[in-house]
Amino acid sequence: MSLPQLWWLFIKIGLAAFGGLGVTLSLIERYLVIDRRVLTAKDITEALTYTKLLPGSTGVQVVGYLGYRLGGWPGAALATLGFLLPAFLLILVLSVLYEEITAGLGRVATPALRGLTAAVAGILVATMYRLGKPAVTTLAGTVVAMAACALGIAFRMNPAWLVLAAGILGILMPHWFGREPAPKSFRPKEKETER
Repeated sequence: MSLPQLWWLFIKIGLAAFGGLGVTLSLIERYLVIDRRVLTAKDITEALTYTKLLPGSTGVQVVGYLGYRLGGWPGAALATLGFLLPAFLLILVLSVLYEEITAGLGRVATPALRGLTAAVAGILVATMYRLGKPAVTTLAGTVVAMAACALGIAFRMNPAWLVLAAGILGILMPHWFGREPAPKSFRPKEKETER
């Protein structure tokens, strides 16, 4: 993928990524995994895992990381700038029009925003399921994923601590998480039984 294509693709993602990380990941999956096939769902899951421990916006960091994977440092810079440009321009316009928009919409704005929020939450759950399904392949992985979800919801734990704890658990108990099966093309052919 050329750098101009990468730039334009992340501008398109930035234009449609209303609602945060879940929508961003869903769009990245659509454009880069399904349409272009330059990344896999596992690549996106790894990007999310690696950047979750860093301070700041995870969505922007995932975009920068994937841009780097696809185009080195120039790719990271162009992907990040392309992703942020639409939001920057929209905020600039909305900041000028904010008073007029809120005064004009009044009571209509609140239910509309609640509906949008519910839709974004649904998209986030669906995207997390699609991205997590190929990554969680063992019973221990399922238990860790469910525990991380429960701890995040019940105790509002910082996701960085959950990711760090799961990584340490994986290091200490690698046999719990097993190994991924080799692709079929790399598996040795079974010998035919003699008759």
